[in-house]
Amino acid sequence: MKDHLPDRLDLYAAAEAGRVIRGRMQLTGLARVLPLLTSDTGELDVVLELDRDQSGTRYLAGSIKGVLVLQCQRCLDPMEYPLDVTFRLGLVQKPDDMHNLTDCYEPLVLTAEPVQISEVIADEVLLALPIAPLHEDMGNCREVAADYHATAAAQRDNPFAVLEQLKQKP
Repeated sequence: MKDHLPDRLDLYAAAEAGRVIRGRMQLTGLARVLPLLTSDTGELDVVLELDRDQSGTRYLAGSIKGVLVLQCQRCLDPMEYPLDVTFRLGLVQKPDDMHNLTDCYEPLVLTAEPVQISEVIADEVLLALPIAPLHEDMGNCREVAADYHATAAAQRDNPFAVLEQLKQKP
């Protein structure tokens, strides 16, 4: 396995040639993912297979594996999130061609320029992240919940208590 992936690649030509690319990508190379992480150390193992299927559709199939460090939204502590993503993208040159793809592909519209590989990987990682990361074992977060004390504002009288009293009158 290579230590790194190419920066840019003509996916259409690579699919025509039937190439398989394997490598590692540093998390620091995924600029759009970094704001969601609590640590930028680490790397992802990436496998990209470019080829044509029986109907002639050029595709990019791949897998991304690694461990990301996210912030638990319950206790706000860092947590490890194992990432294991597989994807299958149909390569199209015009947006109108998206309708010709079968259901097993998500469309990836290509331009005349080579595609930046880190952007494709960042897209797939962002799609795989949970909306609100939480520790799987609530035991990791219980200490924070046990220390919680309601503020004075949360303990004030209910403003609708007067309405409740009006409902009780005959």
